Amino acid sequence: MANFEEFGRTVDEEMKKLKEFFETEVKPGAKRGTLDALRAASARLAELADDLERRFKDSAEKPE
Repeated sequence: MANFEEFGRTVDEEMKKLKEFFETEVKPGAKRGTLDALRAASARLAELADDLERRFKDSAEKPE
């Protein structure tokens, strides 16, 4: 039974280490990647909106 208890404590310690690693290394990197992707998408959407606005303006100025 002592070996099983020791095994359980070791697993608990390793899980704490894994959680700490995830919180300090993985999660911030994932957040940064998400922020970068959102900023890129935002910039692209702004470009598309500008293009649509130009097209709308051009079509409104042309007499039919």
